[in-house]
Amino acid sequence: MANEMRGFVFAVVFIIIFSGLLASIPVGLQGTGNDPLDIIPVDPSILTDFVAGENYTKSAFSGVIILGYEYDLGGRSWICTTDETYFVLAAKVFIVPLLWLGHTDSVEFTSGTTNRGNTLTFGEIDEDAEEGTARYTLQHVLSGESAGGFITYWNTTAYDNSTHAWDNDALHLLHGVGLENTATNDIGALLVNLLLLQIPEVPALVNLFLVVPIWAAIIYVLWFIIKEMIPFV
Repeated sequence: MANEMRGFVFAVVFIIIFSGLLASIPVGLQGTGNDPLDIIPVDPSILTDFVAGENYTKSAFSGVIILGYEYDLGGRSWICTTDETYFVLAAKVFIVPLLWLGHTDSVEFTSGTTNRGNTLTFGEIDEDAEEGTARYTLQHVLSGESAGGFITYWNTTAYDNSTHAWDNDALHLLHGVGLENTATNDIGALLVNLLLLQIPEVPALVNLFLVVPIWAAIIYVLWFIIKEMIPFV
């Protein structure tokens, strides 16, 4: 039995050392990485936690009295509507795949501690904005799940408020999604990031201590299965 356990112990020690060395690699030695998400003219510093986003302005909308813009993001289909006094953002609810009967799950806009409800007016955007940028956390009304983040942006030098920017097709609306907004609802993504030592805002050493028992259990189960399936091991 002692000889059989040597392989298991070696594997666990190897995982610990390899993970520690991997996590300690300086950023400058990890390569150039992927091209950053470049959404102009929104300040890139407010997009750091988005892995995907949809950026649009008034020209993307169509309609007569109620304007609408439809797009796909984060595995769901969305529709943003406006009567040019307020915005409503909602995810389409499909009865079966590809069958949509018009039912939607709208989202609530929250800026800091202020919940604006499921409608966002131009006046509220002006109140919440700092230097022409207002950011909101989105939450589905029906399911209560996170729906990512929503950013409005305009050039304050050229336009004194969001309404004027909208009228001139210069009010940018950005709906973004990322790990920070979805981790609590996507345990699979959180587990993968844990195993890869990539939990956001968690020191590498702490992540290492959390992941070693999990990897040890995985290795032990695999070792046990292989040992039982191959009689001569």
